Amino acid sequence: MTISIQNQFAFAVCQAHGAQLVSFQNSSGKEYLWQRDPAYWEECSPILFPYVGPVPKTVIIHGKHYAIPLHGFVKDTAFDIAAQGEDFVTLTTKATQETLAIYPYYFAFTATFRLTGPSLQVIYNVTNQGTDAMPFLIGGHPGFFCPMEDGEAFTDYVLHFEDENVADVSLNYPLFDNDAILFEHLRQRTVKLIHKQTKKGIRVDFPDYPSVAFWTPIKKDAPFLCVEPWCAGTLDQVPNTNLLEKKYAQSLAPLESRDYKFSITPCQ
Repeated sequence: MTISIQNQFAFAVCQAHGAQLVSFQNSSGKEYLWQRDPAYWEECSPILFPYVGPVPKTVIIHGKHYAIPLHGFVKDTAFDIAAQGEDFVTLTTKATQETLAIYPYYFAFTATFRLTGPSLQVIYNVTNQGTDAMPFLIGGHPGFFCPMEDGEAFTDYVLHFEDENVADVSLNYPLFDNDAILFEHLRQRTVKLIHKQTKKGIRVDFPDYPSVAFWTPIKKDAPFLCVEPWCAGTLDQVPNTNLLEKKYAQSLAPLESRDYKFSITPCQ
């Protein structure tokens, strides 16, 4: 099942399976979100929870080993509609006997997609419904067309940060030969993926995430780039799957709830 939302400036579609965003368009119908192609990547914007990154063997939580898959399991979970309006939808899921077997915590997870002017706000909310402190990692994984116009190339684009001491990153595929690249310690948690000359593209604001990763498949020359806000470990921590030792690991007390927000805005 898919759900559409719109206002006078934009249009978006998400699906109930995994609460995955599958389309984000401006009022002219221009699509910004990568449209799934198995030749490169079969996803558009999966949710990363309760783990972020690959799992060489198992994830360790308080000394016990759990078979949490790559980037967690919420991306493969069925969601229900909790609330809906013309310009927003909130989807929800919670722990089941299947999830408790690989992540021993009672949780509730909601994903809200809301159009505000030309921007799409994405709000993930995590609630600890158990009686013990609940550790987790969380992140977004939206992919965007790059290049965004016919006749352009991947190398025509840059990553532009608002921090004055962070230089623009000119895109080229060898940057990603060792997988994702990660930025942290940004004062202004904003990045633009824009054409060098026209300055057109998209802006991602991620106020609730301490780091942001960028990824495109290794050695595939894929026509997209993912901009991934993370509360997760750094790339050098990939071999260490002890969740409690991960940098930026989150924790909620019993019955505590927390929002994690990012937004996507066209640059025109």
